[in-house]
Amino acid sequence: MQLAKLCDGGEAVFAQVLDAAARLARGGMEAAPRHHAEVPWQSELARADQDLSRIEARLSGPEAPRRISFCLDGPAGTGKSAWARHLAHRMGLQVVEKRASDLMSKWVGESEQNIARAFAEARAKDAMLIFDEADSLLADRRSAERSWEVSQVNEMLTWMESHPLPFVCTTNFVEKLDPATQRRFTFRIRFDFLSEAQLPLAWAAHFTSPAPAGLWSLDRLAAGDFANVARRMRALGENDPQAILQELSREMEAKQGSARPIGFGR
Repeated sequence: MQLAKLCDGGEAVFAQVLDAAARLARGGMEAAPRHHAEVPWQSELARADQDLSRIEARLSGPEAPRRISFCLDGPAGTGKSAWARHLAHRMGLQVVEKRASDLMSKWVGESEQNIARAFAEARAKDAMLIFDEADSLLADRRSAERSWEVSQVNEMLTWMESHPLPFVCTTNFVEKLDPATQRRFTFRIRFDFLSEAQLPLAWAAHFTSPAPAGLWSLDRLAAGDFANVARRMRALGENDPQAILQELSREMEAKQGSARPIGFGR
């Protein structure tokens, strides 16, 4: 707080100074706005390895614990962040959502300050804190090449240990997380691509034409892929089922990784 004393303004001025420094680090630009999916949360399009509805029902009760945490991993577009926001709504909480890019800085020590401020903001608002791209903030320290990479992870782990409110970390690369994160999460939930039974549901949620037979051969699609293709088709004024199917195929082919794992189901 020495800087705040020099400014003769206390914590309010200190926060303003840090905000100005953060903008300076971004070249004077404000942080990028959050983008939330146009389609509301649809439980029938979720494919997770735990019972999400049971978790929602328990945590939305009046006696539910508040000191609780989640690691949500899985491919992009599978609904991780959307479910976290939905859970916050069920719990009657506001949401404070941060990308790794919102917090990481080239200036020594500033990433740690930004992390601390994110947790403080969530406490001040009595909000659920959501970290997207958490693998960038919690990367395995054994692979660190610079001291700040270790101190950044240490800062995250310290706050995760003591934070009194719900927080969520989402990642597409759970294998990159530091091993010490394991005990910091109350729940670790895997989200996966849509099952065969969910494919026609996702189609019906976005398109008015009947689903073509070839849809069932696409085994690596997420709900977000359907939303993305639907936006593209609206922009093109296209509603032909075969044209839509071709675009969905392109979305799938652009993905990395193997096909749907055998035996995973709901």
